[in-house]
Amino acid sequence: MANTAHYIAASAEHAPVITVRDDRGAEIVELQLPHSTTEPGQAEEELRAAGWTRSAEWTTANDGWVAPVMPS
Repeated sequence: MANTAHYIAASAEHAPVITVRDDRGAEIVELQLPHSTTEPGQAEEELRAAGWTRSAEWTTANDGWVAPVMPS
């Protein structure tokens, strides 16, 4: 099963988040990140702490960045 992490940067109303979804698009977990997190590379520690490891580079999406992940 392929899982994908989707990083969305902070906005005026929302803190940055990473949402991990399975291959069907169902949400597995959503991680609220500190406002100081401004790019996906800065979110790696939070992703690992939640038990996920990125398996390829981040790529841009229309509303943030995505990367394949797998359970640690």
